[in-house]
Amino acid sequence: MAEEREIKENLLLAALPAESLERLLPALERVVLRPTEILFNYEDALDQVYFPGRDTVISFLCRTDEYDNVEIGLCGNEGAVGIPALFGVETTAHQNLVQVPGNGFRLSVSSARDEFRRGGRFQELILKFSHSLFIQVSQTALCNRLHADEERLARWLLLSNDRVNSRQLPLPRELLAKLLGRSVSSASLTVSLLERAGLLSYNGKELTITDRERLETVACNCYWVARRQASRVLEIS
Repeated sequence: MAEEREIKENLLLAALPAESLERLLPALERVVLRPTEILFNYEDALDQVYFPGRDTVISFLCRTDEYDNVEIGLCGNEGAVGIPALFGVETTAHQNLVQVPGNGFRLSVSSARDEFRRGGRFQELILKFSHSLFIQVSQTALCNRLHADEERLARWLLLSNDRVNSRQLPLPRELLAKLLGRSVSSASLTVSLLERAGLLSYNGKELTITDRERLETVACNCYWVARRQASRVLEIS
C-alpha cells in the first residue's frame, strides 16, 4: 500500500478528503516515470490513470498523417493522465510521454471510475483539471498559429519550470523539435536566439533557464492564461 505522505506529492490527490483517499489508498501503486517513457501511445487502451508526483512533467502529443509528433499540452503534479477513461473513453487519441522524469502513482481505471461515479471532491477535481487542460490545449493551438517560435518556446519553458523545482530541464533535440513542431535544425536555431540573449543555456541534452524574469517578457500572453487556469484547479496561487 502506498504511503499517504508520498501520495500527497500529487496536488489533486492531496486535495481529497480523508474518506476518499482511504478508499483509493489500497489500489494506488507507486511507479517510477522514466525519461521519454510512453505511458500511452496512440490508440492504446486506457487501463490506468497516472498521478505525477512533484518535479515530474508529462507531455501530451498529437500526430499528423505523416506521423510527425507535436506537443499540445503538459501535466505536472497538479493533475492526472488517462482521465478520458473516466468519461467512458476506451482508447487514447494522444501520446503521453514522460518529459521530466520522476515518481508518481497509478490507479486502475475500474477503481478510478468507482470513485468518480460517487461524485464529491474527486469528481470535482477531475472535472476542474479537465477544464484547465482544455484551456491549455486551446491556448496552445492559438499560440502555434499566431506566435513566433521564440515566444512559444518561452511559454513552454515557463510552464515546465512552474512544475519542476529546478531551472534545468532534460530536453534532447528530438523532443525540442516535437515541442515546437519544427525540424531539429529549426528548433535549435530558436534555442540559439534565446541563448545568445542570455536567457538560457543549452548543450543539446539539457536546457537551463538562466534569466527567468526576462524569459517571462519574451513569452506571449498564452503562458499567463494557462498558468492562471492551472492555479485555479486546486484554488492555489
